[in-house]
Order: sequence, then structure tokens, then C-alpha cells
Amino acid sequence: MTNPPTAGRRTMRAIPAFAALLVLAGCGTYHQRADSTALNGEATPAAWTGSITIASSPAGAACTVTRDGAQVAQITAPAPVTLARGNTPAEVRCTAPGHLATTTALRPLRDFAVKLNQATGPVGAQLHAEDVRTGRVRRFFDVTVTLPPATFATAAERDTWFAARAEAIRAAWAVQIGRAERSQDAMIDSAATLRGYMDADLATLEQQKAATTIARPARRR
Repeated sequence: MTNPPTAGRRTMRAIPAFAALLVLAGCGTYHQRADSTALNGEATPAAWTGSITIASSPAGAACTVTRDGAQVAQITAPAPVTLARGNTPAEVRCTAPGHLATTTALRPLRDFAVKLNQATGPVGAQLHAEDVRTGRVRRFFDVTVTLPPATFATAAERDTWFAARAEAIRAAWAVQIGRAERSQDAMIDSAATLRGYMDADLATLEQQKAATTIARPARRR
């Protein structure tokens, strides 16, 4: 029996190696496809500088930023604040005359300007676990702390103000939730987790609503 030609044997040996290269190439670009699906046509953001701007409505509120039980900054809004990457949230508490003191949670979310390694293969799984553990692919975002008036002229005016504020909170979280629904692999936080954050913000808003007062009408003489 004659042996197959040498060139044929080399081709047969090369097929598995070539297939492996194709698999590795696919794994190497999967994070790009996942991010693209999550962003749904949005441009990839620029690299984060490590600083966010904290503004307030009304402007000029006195704000204190804390994280992990320690004060990070004390500012008059608007002003920049530097926050390190990581998994732990920060809080900003603002006060202004005639308004309720307001504390807003600052949650670090996925930074699409940084590669999130996907858990594809042993090496990918290790890198992905490190990304999640360290929070190195999370960042903070600019925020405007909206302080409710302490007193409203009527209940209807109060209800209108808080309904508009609730809608703004839902709209802001809808962006992040939509990304998670389109591609969980790109987000770290699940859509359910993000909805939990939104619900917590809405619950805080309801507590503020209960703390407001309705101005008493002036007595007739």
C-alpha cells in the first residue's frame, strides 16, 4: 500500500490548527460584538478621566461626597470630584435653603471605553473574574442632584413635581437597563440589578415626597 503524498498529510494536520485559530479569533472579538449589541448604535465613549461633575438643582447647593464611610470631597455644586474605579458606590448629600436635604447614590457602572474580558476559555474566565472582582471596568458618571422644595403651594403642585422627577429617574435608568437586556455579557450588572437600583431611587423619592409640607392658605381678615 502506498502512503498518501506528504503535502496531503501536512494539509490534514493543518486543518485542526487552523480551526483552533478561528475559534481563538472569535473569542478575541466577542467582547466587541457584545459591547456593540449593548450600545445599539451609540458611539463608544471616550476614555474616562477619573473625575465627574456634580451639579445641583437649584445650583449652588452645598454637597458632601462620601465613599466606604470616608469623606471624599466637600463642594459647592457644580464642581468636579475625583473618584477611583471600583465596585463600591459613593453618596453625595446636598443641602440648599428652602429645599429638602437630598442624598443621591452614585453607582459605578460599566465603562465601555475599557475592555471587559469575556469568560471564554480558561484564560478568559480568569481575566473576566479579575475584571469583576476589582471593578476596573466600572466608572462613575456626571450627576445632577435635584433637591425638592420643602414646601409646595398645593398638593397638586407637589404631585406634579414628584411625578416629573420619577419619570426622569426611570428615563435615566432605562438607558442602562436597555443595554443589559440587549447584552448581559457587556454589562456586569444584570437588568434585574439595575431595576433594583432604579426602584431604590424611586423609593427615596417617595420618602422625600412624604417629608414635604403644603403651605397653609393665608387667613382672611
